[in-house]
Formats: sequence, C-alpha cells, structure tokens
Amino acid sequence: MIIGKKLELYNSMYPSAGYMFENEQATLPDFCKFCSVYGYSYGTSSITVDGKKHMLEKGQYFGLSITESVSVEAVDKLFVIVRLGYLVPNTIGWVESKGRLTYIDGCSDSLLVYPARLGDASLNLLYFPPGIDQTFHTHPSIRLGCVIDGAGLSSHGDKGTVQEDDLITGTSFCLTEQERHRFRTENNSMTVIAFHPDGDWGPTDHNHTMLNRTYLDK
Repeated sequence: MIIGKKLELYNSMYPSAGYMFENEQATLPDFCKFCSVYGYSYGTSSITVDGKKHMLEKGQYFGLSITESVSVEAVDKLFVIVRLGYLVPNTIGWVESKGRLTYIDGCSDSLLVYPARLGDASLNLLYFPPGIDQTFHTHPSIRLGCVIDGAGLSSHGDKGTVQEDDLITGTSFCLTEQERHRFRTENNSMTVIAFHPDGDWGPTDHNHTMLNRTYLDK
C-alpha cells in the first residue's frame, strides 16, 4: 500500500491516479483529456471541467467526464481520481453513513458511481464497523481510495513481512495489482471511498433494467 497526496499509477493495466488537494487551486496535467475524474469533497470546493464549474459541498462524491481540461479549487480537502481512456456518465451525489450491500467480514458497501457497461470503472463507499479484522485478500487491478470518516489500520505484505499503517480521516492511498492486504478497526468505525478502474459487474446490451421485464407482444 502507498499512502500520499499524489498517487500516480499511469503505468498500470488501467492508467489512473489519485490527488489529494488541500486549500489550493490546481490544474490537472495536460494529458488528462478524454478521461474521467472521480472523487470526494471534504469541504466546500469546486471542480471545473471543460470550462463548466461544479460547486461541491462537504460529503459529496462525483464522477465527471473530461474532453479538454480540468482544474480544482479545494477548500479543506478534495480527493480527485483520474481514469485515463474512459468517459463516465456525469454523476454527483451525497454519501450515506453506511453501505447498502454486504461485504466481507462484517463490512458493507454501496456503489456510488455505477459502471455504465459490464467491465467499466466504479466508485464505491466502504464502511467498517468497530472491531473489524478483515481476512487478507487481493484484487486483480489497482485500487485508489481515501478515508472520509473514522480511523483504522491497513495491513499489507506477504506472510512474514506484513507492514501496518495508520489510516485516519483525510488519508489517501493506493493498492497495486495483486497486493495482499486487509483493513482493521479497533474502537472506531471507518468509512472509505474506493475506486475500482474495472470490474466484472454491470449492464450489457442483453441484460439491463430497461430491457428486462419487457415482454414483446406475439
């Protein structure tokens, strides 16, 4: 696991990066075109995409497609994820306190920004109650995330060489492909925003909510 304000994984299978901006104005690199930005606002901030300014309140998440340029004005903190080579359907919303779906070892999660088609990227909320001791596991692709509430611990590494890092509100991190890891909480809960650059779930031309339960008159 890598912890930091600048997490660039442009040489991965799904070129992506994470940036934690804090009380600053910034423009993303020029090559961030025909891509998508996802993220979470810790305060009142703004993000300008192709000349259109979007005001963000504390607790809002977003997924926005870019063709030309993107700049930010962060008040408090603003976490921005870049996914090159994909245009997400524009989405802005507010996080909930817990997930709506069951996740491993007593955790819960919710899909915030959905994959438009099977295999596309997604933004998720992951909630850890107090006293969670996750099973070690891996993911086939990178993960980018930030802690939006509470605190916990991350354990990562092979058996016998496990390292542990503190995670607090405002921490941003990334996991590389196939990195062995787990999350733990003690007396506090922890809520995380997690970006997946790919997936094996989503609608297809033959399986989606408009087509399903549509019965042709014969």
